[in-house]
Amino acid sequence: MAEQFLNRLNKMDESIHQLGETLKRMITILGTVTEIKSEVRAAKEDIIRALASKPAAAPIEHDHTDELAKMVVQEVGDVRVFVQQSMESLKNDMVELLQVMIANVERVQITAPSAPSKPSASAAPRRAPAPEYVESEDQVSSSLPADRSMKIGEELTGILSSLKMGCVSGDVLDAMALAKDSIMSTVPSDPIMVKIDKWIGLVSNYPRRNELQARDLVKLKKELKEEIQRYSLA
Repeated sequence: MAEQFLNRLNKMDESIHQLGETLKRMITILGTVTEIKSEVRAAKEDIIRALASKPAAAPIEHDHTDELAKMVVQEVGDVRVFVQQSMESLKNDMVELLQVMIANVERVQITAPSAPSKPSASAAPRRAPAPEYVESEDQVSSSLPADRSMKIGEELTGILSSLKMGCVSGDVLDAMALAKDSIMSTVPSDPIMVKIDKWIGLVSNYPRRNELQARDLVKLKKELKEEIQRYSLA
């Protein structure tokens, strides 16, 4: 129990570290946006000065001015799209990290060891209360031998390690395929194979070079952690 409690604290620490990295990315993007805005402002001032310093010109010069104005408008539009996409990506990363941290906090609160209470000598005998925490069906320990169960847990941990922010479908599918082959060589038939096939089906919906969306990352991580815990309890 104490080891599980420490493991959850370590996962919380890792989530906080990832949150810090995301905040660093946000600061970098905001700095880049500030630089781009300064460059656009400087270009605008140069255009205004150039227009003010030019005498009345032929219609050809007017055409060049219109083209230059269109270029500036296009650049500003590209900057706006870049900023919106960057902020949306950061928002998704922040939501994912916060969900993982909240889940870890809830699990730590559930599994935190509490001091045993001393029974009262004068109290009448009564039935022992039901435990506060009852493991779900998915968390029941595996019936496999300890060494094989630990081997499956290690392979599932390898899949979990591949599910990082910005991971692409191809890398995750390769990690799942390697883990499945290794587990089959250890345990030819086990219910975890059904779960792995389901995860592979989910990731296969993405092109191999596309990044997984935050909602699917959170779902996969949650299910993997539950299975890892189940096999580690064997």
